[in-house]
Amino acid sequence: MTPRDRPKREICCLVAALACCAAHDCDAIDRVILEVGQLSTAGVQARDATITLEVGSHEAGPSASATATQLQLAQANTSFRDVNFGCNELLIKAPLFACNQGRIAAHGGPTGQIAMNAAAAYDTSNGAVSFSGSGLEVAAGVTRFTSKLQWGTWSLHSESQGLDLIAAGKLVQPWFQLPQGDTLSGHVNLQVVASGQLRGKTVAHLEANTSDFNYSNQPGTLVAQNLAATITASATKDRDALAADVKLQSPSGQALAGAVLLDFAKNPLNVTAHVEPDGKSLAFNRIQLHQTDLIDAQGAARIATGGPAILQQAHFDIQRLEFAAAYRSFLQLTLATTDFGALNVGGRAVGDLDIANDAVTAINAHVQNVSMADATARLSLANANGELHWAAQPAGAAPTGPIALGPTTAADAARATMARTEPAPAAPVQKSQLSWSASSLYGLIGGPVQLNFLTRGSNFALTDATRFPIFDGALIVHKLDVRNFGADAELEFDAHLEPISMPLLSKAFGWPILNGQLAGRVPGVSYRNHVLTVDGDLSANVFAGTITGSRIKLTDPLGPWPRLDADVTARHLDLDLLTHTFSIGSISGRLDADIQGLELFNWSPVAFNARLQTTPGDESEHRISQRAVTSISSVGGGGGGVTAALQSGVLQFFKTFHYDRIGISCQLRDEVCLMSGLEPAKNGYYLVKGRGLPRIDIIGNAGRVDWTQLVAQISASMHSQNITVR
Repeated sequence: MTPRDRPKREICCLVAALACCAAHDCDAIDRVILEVGQLSTAGVQARDATITLEVGSHEAGPSASATATQLQLAQANTSFRDVNFGCNELLIKAPLFACNQGRIAAHGGPTGQIAMNAAAAYDTSNGAVSFSGSGLEVAAGVTRFTSKLQWGTWSLHSESQGLDLIAAGKLVQPWFQLPQGDTLSGHVNLQVVASGQLRGKTVAHLEANTSDFNYSNQPGTLVAQNLAATITASATKDRDALAADVKLQSPSGQALAGAVLLDFAKNPLNVTAHVEPDGKSLAFNRIQLHQTDLIDAQGAARIATGGPAILQQAHFDIQRLEFAAAYRSFLQLTLATTDFGALNVGGRAVGDLDIANDAVTAINAHVQNVSMADATARLSLANANGELHWAAQPAGAAPTGPIALGPTTAADAARATMARTEPAPAAPVQKSQLSWSASSLYGLIGGPVQLNFLTRGSNFALTDATRFPIFDGALIVHKLDVRNFGADAELEFDAHLEPISMPLLSKAFGWPILNGQLAGRVPGVSYRNHVLTVDGDLSANVFAGTITGSRIKLTDPLGPWPRLDADVTARHLDLDLLTHTFSIGSISGRLDADIQGLELFNWSPVAFNARLQTTPGDESEHRISQRAVTSISSVGGGGGGVTAALQSGVLQFFKTFHYDRIGISCQLRDEVCLMSGLEPAKNGYYLVKGRGLPRIDIIGNAGRVDWTQLVAQISASMHSQNITVR
């Protein structure tokens, strides 16, 4: 007999002793000890192994123990050291061989160490083998399990409580690692029930729940915080076919994905799906999505798993989308720094959504009774209804150009591509239409609107001229095309204004009440890199004259510090209307104004070259009141002397005076206004040149005037009428 056969012989002797004890009394045998230097069987190797059988008395029953300095499991590629096994209740009674109460301890393996209570049984009559364990510490949690094998059929029931995800992450590092910089924490309870045939069908049920799940990727774009969730799955594997029904529930916690914030305490989540893998992808069928007070949807999706996870195709039918919760979840973070970051939103939508290669390709929605408003009344919308259709720009297509219009919806085309290897060209976009009963924006109040338009990718185009009522007038938009909406947007805009009463506009904008009407043409407008540029001139009819803005450029119009650059000219303004509006006294005649290089920062002037003068060739009556004389002289620094002159001598008996011309100039730089007038005078410059008798000339003598002081002087002259200067 070779040395290699000796361990086998000794094991056979031990088995014979056990069989003897099972068949006869064992009074003649108290203890059987087997010592093996090295033991090798199929897939198992042991070193320095000792197996001891304590027969004991009839009352105590037999017991057994085994130790090994090293145990190697070849198939699992795992080794253990300092292995100890003890069985206090050993049952040896044919056909049943069992250990009803045992203990296993060892160092090594995936968990670092094993220490658990165990029980095992073998029934020779039917070949049934069972094994169970409890108190096994895995990933800082406690696990217990039972398993059984009989006639080629097996079963497993395992329960784990309090698994620490940080410890579990270290445990599975040989097979799976989080991307660098990602963090994961929390605790999980896990239950697995499985059964099947060694060479046949397998059925398994899994349930995992957590109440403190936390996750964050390195850039912070994917975050879960204090998430409570339960996942249940029932899976079946038959030969190479695997399928599972999965359910996810989350009643509390928050999740962030980009700019989407989901609050599961306000909108508990419930998702079910049927999952089938095919080796390179996962097919999700019969998806049912429900979030309380937010969304109900159903659909299907396919995720590629061969490399980076990619959502290859998906289609969802949305039975209900509540805009109040959708605004909080999908839009509020994006709009947080704008004027629309705190809206009260209502209404709902139904429709469908298509996705291909991680990108939304089509949206079709029917919106119902949508409303929105903010607490400061900067924005409101009432009773909006309509059909919205959007499709992505076809891959490789130019982002500009006209949008095709046809009878086929983008959703039909997207669904058709689900069955194709190569995506088909995008279908024409169906026309969208939206109407609402009332709206307001920054104090402008509007009435009913019917909007017809097309959208594809980052392009938007009105299909019909649209009337936007504003107070008693309207803005008629003839053309509005937006291409590459975003930082590199290109915009084409053409419109005209039906007359709007200036008193209504003045009140809306917090201006002094201006008389007349605002009307005119709005020429081409472009927007690129946060700069809004007006290609032509903007004109308005006000104070019986015309005001024209040219070279208009508005930088960062939606940001916290907008800047406006423009040139403004005014022609033939009626001074009687103008002076009565601003309550600086009464002046008749016509006025021209030129404001070159106007710069407004956060809507306050920081630079300009301004000149106001009587319209050349004006033949209307030119008269000026005492109060207007005082107001103008205050601007030029000679107010005290003029006031004294008007209150004494013969001038005190005149309420108005004839004048020839008016001229005032101001060059604003660094909060200082460099003043001048019509022409030089002996002690300064003429602001008003008189005519006739009694003649009165207004001469300014201040060359440099502090801009803040000048505004205060003008404000003081208007104080009696409670006019606010902005």
